Amino acid sequence: MPKFTFFILITIVLFTQSCTVSFINTGIDYSVLKTFSLEQFEVKVTNAPPTCGQTFSEQLKDKIISNTRLAYQVGKSDIEFSGNITGYTLSSLAPQANQTVAFQRLTINVAVNFKNTKQKDGSEDWNQTFSRFANFSSDEDLSSVEEVLIQDIYDQVLNDVFNKAFSGW
Repeated sequence: MPKFTFFILITIVLFTQSCTVSFINTGIDYSVLKTFSLEQFEVKVTNAPPTCGQTFSEQLKDKIISNTRLAYQVGKSDIEFSGNITGYTLSSLAPQANQTVAFQRLTINVAVNFKNTKQKDGSEDWNQTFSRFANFSSDEDLSSVEEVLIQDIYDQVLNDVFNKAFSGW
């Protein structure tokens, strides 16, 4: 009998250690909000890659679908997102003695408009520009690291937008 009790005890410990529940506390009232829509973000700066807006739009849509129970629909919906890529800036950082720089910084600004159509008074609507950056070595050519930098920046901006929209941050 002691072997059986030991087996049950080990099984319970392993089971409780392996079962974890994780969720994102979105604060969404799903009895009121059921759908979201997203206009493709336009690129309003000339030096950004032309697909920047489409990439950001698709990633925002995917993040909302993955982390909420809201259904995506085209056109009028309960939650509506729109916006633009308003900044795409390359700047030099960390000057060195021989008049060169050690790092360069890519900064991307994304203007986001959020509208909750269920709130008739517009009290939950907002417009905000989110700005994030990524640094890279001046020894590297921007074209060779640009895709990775954009993704790093977008990951940060997507979290900021999601948290502002659904977590009240």
